[in-house]
Amino acid sequence: MAVVTTEEVDKLNKAAWDGALVAPKTALETAKQALDASLALDYRKGAADAQLNIGWCAYYLGDVSTAYQGLVEALSIYSSLGNAEGSCKAMNALGVYYQEVSRLDKAIEFYTKSMETARSAGLLERELAAMSNIGELCLDLDNPKEALDYLIRTYELMPKDAPPDLVANVLWAIGKAFLDLGNSVMAKEFVQKAYLLAENAENRLIATDCLETLGRILLSEGDYDGAEANLRQALSLVGTTDNVRQKAIVLIGLGSAALSRGDPAHAIEKLDQAALICKTVNSKSNLYRSYELLSSAHELQGNYHEALDLYKQFAHYRTEVQTEDTAHKIRNIQIQAEIDKAQQEAEIYRLRTTELREKTLQLEDYNRQIMSISQIGRMVTASLEYGTVVQTLFERLLPLMDMDFFGISLHDSEKKALVYRRFYEDGLKKGDRVISVDATDSYTSWTYRNSKPVFIQHSDEEYANYLEKRPRVRGNPCQSIVCMPLKVEDHLIGTLMVQSYRVAAYTTSHLNLLEALAPYVSIAVENSIIHDRVEELYRALSEEKRRLEKATLKISHLANHDSLTGLPNRRLLFELLQKSIESAHRAGTKIAIAFIDLDDFKPLNDRYGHAAGDAALVAVAERIKGMLRASDIIARVGGDEFVAAMTSIKHRVDMEVIAMKMLEELVVPLEFAGNNCSLGLSMGISIYPDDGTNIEDLINKADSAMYSIKHG
Repeated sequence: MAVVTTEEVDKLNKAAWDGALVAPKTALETAKQALDASLALDYRKGAADAQLNIGWCAYYLGDVSTAYQGLVEALSIYSSLGNAEGSCKAMNALGVYYQEVSRLDKAIEFYTKSMETARSAGLLERELAAMSNIGELCLDLDNPKEALDYLIRTYELMPKDAPPDLVANVLWAIGKAFLDLGNSVMAKEFVQKAYLLAENAENRLIATDCLETLGRILLSEGDYDGAEANLRQALSLVGTTDNVRQKAIVLIGLGSAALSRGDPAHAIEKLDQAALICKTVNSKSNLYRSYELLSSAHELQGNYHEALDLYKQFAHYRTEVQTEDTAHKIRNIQIQAEIDKAQQEAEIYRLRTTELREKTLQLEDYNRQIMSISQIGRMVTASLEYGTVVQTLFERLLPLMDMDFFGISLHDSEKKALVYRRFYEDGLKKGDRVISVDATDSYTSWTYRNSKPVFIQHSDEEYANYLEKRPRVRGNPCQSIVCMPLKVEDHLIGTLMVQSYRVAAYTTSHLNLLEALAPYVSIAVENSIIHDRVEELYRALSEEKRRLEKATLKISHLANHDSLTGLPNRRLLFELLQKSIESAHRAGTKIAIAFIDLDDFKPLNDRYGHAAGDAALVAVAERIKGMLRASDIIARVGGDEFVAAMTSIKHRVDMEVIAMKMLEELVVPLEFAGNNCSLGLSMGISIYPDDGTNIEDLINKADSAMYSIKHG
């Protein structure tokens, strides 16, 4: 059918936009149809939307040339129309295109323009999408800390009604950032939640990305079976979307997993496929990853000549991807590393010739401390629960230093206070101690306000170096104190405090130990805060989902049932009868339909009132319902009219017997305010299929039969 209106063009464009992720080939044809129609109608907004859809579909299908042309044309039209939202979408898409072809300078330029345009126009969703993409770009630039900063800010700015696809994409990117930082626990937590959101939203593109990332996480943990299972699932899913870029990434993951298992032949098979796709779509960053892994696989097989050729190709494409500035930074790092190495060797030589024994003992002690820091750091960052972090630190530090008090305070911006949610005093676990940030008699508050450590060996004599008045004391006064600020990058989140009743219980070695541990503790605590925040959001979402489901069920019931008697209404009656007729047709049985009308109902209403009338209707409904089987149907279809349907009737005479019983039961007087009141009734009957097969006809025949009896 030819498209003749702009409204029809908009429908085509919406269908193409919605289908680009799950069926890009079909969506591309729809977008082309929308473009042709827009040009014929001179509908420029429709043409811009169509070009944007063509760009995205072509990108997902690996046709980067067509993708680029479509996106540039879309941006040009949107700009000329002054359409801010369309311009943001097109600029964001061009950023994705340039990121794919490793022009990261152009990618950041378009992402930034998209973000600034969205911010000026008050388009929050578009602004968040651009921020999320900038975060992912930071990951490509090997800067996961900056990426995490962008992504966490994006997540915090999201409104409650943010599209699930956008939320899932940001959670997935946060998980990737944690993976790059070496924190597989947090990475897995975020990526799994992103996958569930994407799956519920039926977004196969993001779901595939999540499965591929979960495969890499499990691979980093040595779980090869789990990694391959996720990657195979991702490959199966990408087969439904025809997204060749994703297919290449998943194949690289499978090749890496096979290589980790010591199966170079299988690795080469997958990586060759990936390299071919990457060449076709000009994905240089993924291409050099393929060549690097292929080189290792051939080397493992003993094909050293092939391995060398592949490694040269890896080096060639990696150099193309890296900017001159990045390469310069790498050279500087290498030079600095050589200088540090030379200085270390000179120091070792000096130590061997002067004061060898003393320095060796110091180095051994320092090495033990470093090992302790590393071990404790790994343990605390492996936990996502605040209480476990505090307990682990307390138990690991107790053998290394005297601690009559140990705790971690967190800043509460609403209370303007520092809160020790968990601390240990005299070896006992306690909690919920609150200290004002502005307190002038607290070492905790001083440390937080000044972002500097407190180191005291005799509090009675040294407190004035930090506090305006003597410190607040609860219980026995502690004399030795170390309090460290906890920061994530430049953001203060709280303090770490250790205290001892003894004078001079701590040395500079203890101070250095806690200083070295502070970054690990900060990350662990920040992880726990993020985890708690995510859990809280998910609990709220789950509760809202349960509330909506309950409301939906209630609305559905109200829409299909009579509010007074609770019986099905006419609408539900037709649905139930349709199913019963289909069953009767298959079984070769009959259905009897009785149309029941109460006699003398109006006089009852007039004499006893509407409340009594309502009670009478409820009583009649209950009587009829009590006489029917579970498979039968009773519905209220009017003021004092009911329809009953008896299924599995074999002969008409069976229905006549049932009808007589119903008449006998329903003429039993009802009691109102101590008075007995009799209600008569009239009943007409029709039989399926004897009297017809159409529901409306059967009910009308029963109604006519009832009318004849009532007025005959």
